[in-house]
Amino acid sequence: MKPSKLQDHLRRCHRDKTEKDLKYFQTLKDKFQKRPTLDRMFASTSQRNDDGLRASYNISLLIAKSGKPHTIGEKLILPAVEEVLKTVLYKPATDIIKRIPLSNNTVERRIDEMSSDIESFLCNYLQTTHFSIQLDESTLPDNAALLLAYVRFIMNQEIYEELLFTRTLITTKEFLDTKDKILKENLVKRKTDIGYSTDLFTKFNMVNLKLQSDSLNLIKTKSISSAFLARVKLMKQNIRRGEFSQFLNLSQTSCQEDDVSTYVQHYLDFESRFEDILTIVIPPWIVNPYGDIEETNVIIQEELTELSTNEELKVQFKNGYQQFWLQNNIPVTYPVLWNIARKFLIYFLSSYLVERGFSAVTNLLTKNRNRLDIISRGDLRLTLTKLTPNVDNLLLKHQVHPSH
Repeated sequence: MKPSKLQDHLRRCHRDKTEKDLKYFQTLKDKFQKRPTLDRMFASTSQRNDDGLRASYNISLLIAKSGKPHTIGEKLILPAVEEVLKTVLYKPATDIIKRIPLSNNTVERRIDEMSSDIESFLCNYLQTTHFSIQLDESTLPDNAALLLAYVRFIMNQEIYEELLFTRTLITTKEFLDTKDKILKENLVKRKTDIGYSTDLFTKFNMVNLKLQSDSLNLIKTKSISSAFLARVKLMKQNIRRGEFSQFLNLSQTSCQEDDVSTYVQHYLDFESRFEDILTIVIPPWIVNPYGDIEETNVIIQEELTELSTNEELKVQFKNGYQQFWLQNNIPVTYPVLWNIARKFLIYFLSSYLVERGFSAVTNLLTKNRNRLDIISRGDLRLTLTKLTPNVDNLLLKHQVHPSH
């Protein structure tokens, strides 16, 4: 390009650089010439002996996250890599492919090792912080009962929700058939009660769906619970006068007057079970620490007064009260406020996490993978976790060798 046209191009297209000196443009030229290119990347095989092993771990993690069978590494991923190298980059693939172990057994080991690494980190960290725990059980496709335990905690200015452990349980059918046949016969006789319970838990599931959200907070939870209890009161009135249209299964049984009295009393007991969430007092300064707040506790007053003048912290408040309280310097600067706010932040507000966990179990135990040991294998943890395994530490424990 002619110098006159070059100057014109600079003024029209790069006006912010018209005042730059020659040294600036020479530096840009050097950076451009030294930039990484595909030819440089594949000019020789990897210079680090553990690069192939690292790729093996990273790809195994992707396989676990996708929930695909372990054999996909050798059957699909390696052939796909080989095809890209040969067809697109025109590079010999044999040496590179040999450096990435991805056999079925290798992928299984990698997944188990990464899962154990995350579990170890999680257990060690939980010993240093406050957390809440949630447990729930469900039935697998083969009628086996599975218990999942989740923990919710704060780390690096974020809320984490992680799978703690899974365990198998003895099933109700096994218990009734082998331990208490009389109880089994009594349950058959209580068909009306079972119908009522089935209808009631259907209502529960509808509420639970509304509580399945990562952005759920105590205020929203309290609102949903209040609306549900209003419906409960309506159902109690209907069932008292023999109106069963809201109870599909119960309406198909011979419901007696004594049964109705029992169910009405159950609703009275049921309302008390929600008393904890409905009567919970959320300090208004947690939702808005910069509002006009009346607080009787002198220590809290002092920290709130100091907090209200902290302009650096106030900037983060625009992202919501949760992000505000998760700032690193809050626990140190305002320990009293933090000890109160933390409890509200780590509450488990619904069972959506364990529901998602059971859904992941179902997806993993497909027809072609029904022999996968969910309890001892690491697939489930890696599928659900937001934590990252420490691959560098795992690499130190291995010698590099081809897939076998």
